Amino acid sequence: MKKIKEILLGLVVCFLFVSSVSAASGSINASTSQKTIAVGSTFTVTVKVSSNEPLGSWKFGISYDSSVISLQSGDTMVAGYGDGAIKSKTYTYKFKAIKSGTASIKVMSPDMVSWSDPNNLFTPSTSNASVTVKTQDEIQASYSKDNTLKSLSVEGYELSPQFNKDTTNYTVSVPDTVEKIKVNAQVNDSTARVSGAGEIELSQGINKIEVVVTAQNGSLKTYTITVDVKDLNPIEVDIDGSKYTVVKKTDLLTEPIGHTASTIKIGEVEVPCFKSELTKLTIVGLKDENGDIKMFVYDEETNKYSLYREIKGASIALLPVKTENDVVGFKRTTIKINDEEYEAFQSEADDSFYLIFAMNVATGEEDYYIFDNENNLFVKYNSKAFEKILTDNKEFKLYTIALGGASIVLFLLLLIVAGKNSKFKKIIKRLSSQKESLRQKEPETIQEEKDELDDTEVEEEIREEEVKVDEDFEAIENKKKRKKKH
Repeated sequence: MKKIKEILLGLVVCFLFVSSVSAASGSINASTSQKTIAVGSTFTVTVKVSSNEPLGSWKFGISYDSSVISLQSGDTMVAGYGDGAIKSKTYTYKFKAIKSGTASIKVMSPDMVSWSDPNNLFTPSTSNASVTVKTQDEIQASYSKDNTLKSLSVEGYELSPQFNKDTTNYTVSVPDTVEKIKVNAQVNDSTARVSGAGEIELSQGINKIEVVVTAQNGSLKTYTITVDVKDLNPIEVDIDGSKYTVVKKTDLLTEPIGHTASTIKIGEVEVPCFKSELTKLTIVGLKDENGDIKMFVYDEETNKYSLYREIKGASIALLPVKTENDVVGFKRTTIKINDEEYEAFQSEADDSFYLIFAMNVATGEEDYYIFDNENNLFVKYNSKAFEKILTDNKEFKLYTIALGGASIVLFLLLLIVAGKNSKFKKIIKRLSSQKESLRQKEPETIQEEKDELDDTEVEEEIREEEVKVDEDFEAIENKKKRKKKH
């Protein structure tokens, strides 16, 4: 390939010769869109051949610092020919950054011949490309840390205090007729990003607006604007020493599952709410002194409020309900679900089981539910079924303990047969699970349970189990022999 190129270039040189003055001109320029490259990354360099008139032929070579970058694709020597219409041609090179440093990609030995004057060989102008290679740590260290704002304002209103890039908390007051404002924010460094600005919906009372600036290096700074919308007729509520105001705009509220939007009068003021024929609940929004809105159940008869805390499982939504009733076999406690604590009942026989008394918001029915923490599932509690689970679980644990060393033999037999009969795979899985739970039991407890078992009965159970394994194994072997005959 190299020899062919040399022959072609030789023919071009022999055929073309420098003649009198010509108006033809051209250029061969190298460029890259990336100026800084991480070690190990690849990047492209573009070399563009161009002329002010159709090209007859051209040639050039490229050179680069091979200790910093490595050529992955592209020819270092190029010769091209025109067809009477080509005025430009582009070549792409792929490089890989191999170590920190600065590397130049240079255009070498450029020549051109115009289509209209094949006897005029001329040298085009050239430009080179360069990249800086850095490690990832070096790149991150060079990122800007500036996470400040150049300006912050609310259109039509004045901030208090006056804006300063180092001051992060501001207040502004607006009339009760104002439903939205526009926040303008400009970053101090062009590489930083800002979020939280723009058009903001307001509700009566306190509204907190957070404008967050993210510097190029990822560091954050939050500017907070507290907008006080003067409520001329606020409905103030005191709950356990905390002050709230009733939210009067539906747009600011999230509709609970199974409820529909409605309105209700609190005092003489009509406010938005959510109701359900199934749950018989009326839910309203309350805003605290920090401007945060939460949903509360409102009792029209007593004019009292209670926090609406909906638990969402994988396939059900529940509303915990307080109950004075106790559950036989369970003790009262609390459990944390989705980072919130709820009243619950813990099984006295197996402390891994919890019950929660709650209302199904989809049906309005109240009942006890078993909570599966691992899979975030709720299952309706059935006392008889639950007792059966506990009984089987305990009996199997005791059986496994009593087997002791003999159970290891049985376990090995099961392993042999398991490859031939999927039925035994389930047994092995069950035994493995029980063995793991046994390791976690205290030695004294295990010894007590062993002493309670009758050795004769255990040995009889082992023999029966071994006979079953032998019979199943023999049946499988006979079945295989019959298949071979057929």
